[in-house]
Amino acid sequence: MTSHSNRGSGFTLLEMVVVIAVLGLVMGMLAEYGPFQSHWLTTRAAAEKIADTMAQDHGRAIATGQPITLKLPPLPDWLLVNVAAPAGGIVFQPDGSATAARIVLNDGSRQITLATDWLTGQVHLDAN
Repeated sequence: MTSHSNRGSGFTLLEMVVVIAVLGLVMGMLAEYGPFQSHWLTTRAAAEKIADTMAQDHGRAIATGQPITLKLPPLPDWLLVNVAAPAGGIVFQPDGSATAARIVLNDGSRQITLATDWLTGQVHLDAN
């Protein structure tokens, strides 16, 4: 009669306790500090959101035959936003033209510039 030993399979109780303790430490750190956030990625996403809003307003102005004034979407509080436009804001006209303007988003170390072409109303995005 031969006996089969199961000593090589499975985990010991000590190994399981160590794994649970390490997972607990990692979860505690995530709960305290939150998930990793990149200000640059958030700035880039905000710029793309603004560019999409501008493109939609441009198309809506042409489709409805009415001028549309840009309203910026909600942005993070820490993001520095500088809008260089005439007093009336950025306006998209029914003929496809727009106010020549620039929006600069700055995250503290880098910036992204969005500019409108006055003749075509197209939005250009430039990341530095």
